[in-house]
Amino acid sequence: MKAASATLLSLVFLQTTFAGDWSQWRGEQRDGFAQDEEPLNALAAKPKQMWQVPAGKGQGGLILSQGRLVMCHETVVGGKPMETAAVIDTITGKTLWQAPYSESWQYTNVYGPGPRTAPMIDGDLLFCQSATGVLACISMKSGKLIWSKQYSKDYGAKWFGGNAPGSSGTAASRHGNNGAPVTDAKYIYAAAGGHEGASLVCLEKATGKLVWKSGNDYAAYAGLMFGKLAGVEQVVYVTAANMKGYRAVDGKELWSVPVKTGAARNIVTPILQGDTVTVASHTVGTFQVRIRNSGDGQIAEPVWSNKDVKTNITTPVLKDGYLYGLGSSRGKNSNFVCLNHKTGELVWSEGGYDDYASVIGLGDALLVHGSRGAVTLLKATPKAYTELGRIDGASQLTWNFPVYSNGVLYLKDGLRDGGNKLTALKLQ
Repeated sequence: MKAASATLLSLVFLQTTFAGDWSQWRGEQRDGFAQDEEPLNALAAKPKQMWQVPAGKGQGGLILSQGRLVMCHETVVGGKPMETAAVIDTITGKTLWQAPYSESWQYTNVYGPGPRTAPMIDGDLLFCQSATGVLACISMKSGKLIWSKQYSKDYGAKWFGGNAPGSSGTAASRHGNNGAPVTDAKYIYAAAGGHEGASLVCLEKATGKLVWKSGNDYAAYAGLMFGKLAGVEQVVYVTAANMKGYRAVDGKELWSVPVKTGAARNIVTPILQGDTVTVASHTVGTFQVRIRNSGDGQIAEPVWSNKDVKTNITTPVLKDGYLYGLGSSRGKNSNFVCLNHKTGELVWSEGGYDDYASVIGLGDALLVHGSRGAVTLLKATPKAYTELGRIDGASQLTWNFPVYSNGVLYLKDGLRDGGNKLTALKLQ
């Protein structure tokens, strides 16, 4: 009964989204595609800067809904560094309100402090997850905190902070919680990482009430995916050691495959297509499984494996049977690659990219923002690597996923000790 009502309400929610919205990690459908946008065939030689405002540290990514842009960044409140949600008018760049939701862990490594996870707008609710494992629900209208959960206190997750002794192998406990939660019509599913029965939790969106908890794996950094595989609605979750499917109605583990990597560093969000799931890591390469029913559970059958394409961070975009994203990273250098989604075969590869890039699908094109600031427009074709335009220095060093909406690209810097900014660029 729950599954049927969730499906009905999900259809209602989808019908109320707006053109140009990008309300969650990797867009409205969580597939990296900007919806209902005009084709982008070239980039302006000198893109027009609509506005630019100061921003705090952090690399969680941006979201946008109904003309409101949401940025999570670090601010100082009462002398304490805090992870803070800021709602900004897309036309003027004016901040409508700000709401701190968690103390900010002061990392001293290259990634710096601040948020790690893209927020999510779901109707009138804004969900923010902090690096230290706070999940907050905030009113989009007022900025008032509605409810908050702490993964360590409420679900037994270990938080070591940075590279503290004992943190080896716990992934999110070393570099902060990164994996974006996912919602359906009534519930939010979050990678709490509690290793004694609360690896994944399902909460009521409106109240934060626990519906179920399941699993013992530590959390990694990959965003969750919600979908139907072999006819069963489920949450696909890449943990610090495995990729698993959990039945949405009750949290039952349906299937599991190992994804054991160095430093438990699973980052890429899994891609669901039909009954297949495709994922990658810097250790095992890229692989695909097909889910089928077996008894009262399911089985993940291997389809293909490409051990040479060892994507570390970038989640690819799937377009017309081909995957487009970064291949193996060597230091700060990566190749942009095209893979056949059906076979895993490498179709083409082009050098000159950074250790990370955000990839946005725009019809038959790809808008790529590299971590060193360049914006590249590519043709989404398996025939050959084809650049349609390029803007160098659009931002400073960053791992923030940008938003493209109604011809404007919103970019946030995130790793400098000072001078971070949020910029709106008209690309044509």
